[in-house]
Parts: sequence; structure tokens; C-alpha cells
Amino acid sequence: MKQLPIVLGEERTALNARWPEPVLALSDEERERRVRAGSDTVMLDDVTGKRGFVRAVLTVPLGHPKASVYGVFVEVDRQAYATLKKANLTKQPARVWGKLATRVPFINDAVGADVEIFEDGSDRRCRVVAAKNPLITDGPPVGAVR
Repeated sequence: MKQLPIVLGEERTALNARWPEPVLALSDEERERRVRAGSDTVMLDDVTGKRGFVRAVLTVPLGHPKASVYGVFVEVDRQAYATLKKANLTKQPARVWGKLATRVPFINDAVGADVEIFEDGSDRRCRVVAAKNPLITDGPPVGAVR
């Protein structure tokens, strides 16, 4: 598992997701009824209960100086959400694991991958700093796949 250094340079965002994938699958009417959205969070009323998503910055490949930068959603459980909220309110850093909930160009198969996000306690958006998926850590294959 590759980990990204905490400090990132200036970023250019190639994609900034409007909704996580499970919310995109809903009709406009369902979205209106079942989704609550803030500037950096989305809550979805699902048949299994409430699902929470947080916005994060993802670089692909992780840690590469010329990585593509994406604004994505990560699905987190209730405890992880509470940890991130507390870290932001108390201005203390925290790391939690969740699942990538946005399709990213050239690495669509990474949706659902385990990712670690870092909240630094500042006004900056959470960042994906580790992943358990080679498409995220290494980037998409280049050239012909044999």
C-alpha cells in the first residue's frame, strides 16, 4: 500500500464530481427526496440505512509529481464521518478509510476501492493519501496490455 506525503503542491483539478455514483443512479425525483447535500458532504437515505459521502482530492497516480488531480467522493461509515467532523472542528489532523465513490477517467474499475483520506484540520479539502488499488497508486496501464 502506497502512502502519499501529506503536503501537496498547487493543484489543477481535472474532474470535480457533482455526486457520488449511488446518487447519480437516482432519478431527479428520488434525489430530491432521498439526498441531503452540503458543500463537502452528501447523505443518502438508502434501503440499508443512511450512507455518507465526503468530498476529497485524489491524485492519480498517488504521490506522482505530475499526477492528474480529481475532486471525488469517498463513502465513509458513521464512525469515520464523526472522526472527520471532529478533526475539522477541533483543527486536529485525522485519517480514516472509506471507499472511492466516483468513477475516474481511465481507472473506472477503481470505484469501490479502499482509500485512506486525510483531514488536516484546515480549510483545505480532505485528501486521498493511500489506496489498496494499483489503478490509484500506480495509475492506468499505458500502451498495449498483453
